[in-house]
Amino acid sequence: MPTHPKMAEYPLSTKTNLLKGAIAVAVNGIPIFNPLNNRGEDANAIGELDNWGGHCGRADDYHYHLPPLHLQDQVGTGNPVAYAVDGFPVYGETTDALDEYLGKTNADGSYQYHTIKEYPYFIAGMRGEVILDPKTEAPENQVSPQPRTQELRPALRPLRGAEIIGFKTLGENSYALTYSLDSEEYIINYKWDNEDNYSYQFINPDGTATVETYKLRVK
Repeated sequence: MPTHPKMAEYPLSTKTNLLKGAIAVAVNGIPIFNPLNNRGEDANAIGELDNWGGHCGRADDYHYHLPPLHLQDQVGTGNPVAYAVDGFPVYGETTDALDEYLGKTNADGSYQYHTIKEYPYFIAGMRGEVILDPKTEAPENQVSPQPRTQELRPALRPLRGAEIIGFKTLGENSYALTYSLDSEEYIINYKWDNEDNYSYQFINPDGTATVETYKLRVK
């Protein structure tokens, strides 16, 4: 992410580019992906996101697809909630006129993005210069470099209609997640140790349970 961003001669539209990888990083360190998923669908409109505008990928990696406006409560109104990978800051909503990229140029020549309630929500185009990964092609191209993660376990099948209804800490590196599906409650207890051993306990509504264990593979 450049510390001295430069305006691009040909900005990249996020409608037809950057469907892979992060396009911004929230001030809490969580990456923000394109509002469109890798199938070109508005992830928010089709109900893929939680109440904070994010979800987990196939590698259990949590990321946002919407600008994290809830962070304004922590950073304060008038401060950025994220930074785009071109180096320009992302702010909340504004009454000021915005350009076609959902940004504006300030009197001092600096540039900043803002958010709106409807798609494309923020960063309609990457206004600053970025370097693209040469191994990717539009629309699934991405800015380079990108962080990478290794999936810990095989991806699970989607639970259509499931809703997370509870989450609590059980101890150090130990958590419990409760979700409802077809009017029944399920619990997932998971934890890990200092040697990268992970344990998942899946508890069914009738009290029966299964346990799966995994060890983080390091390349």
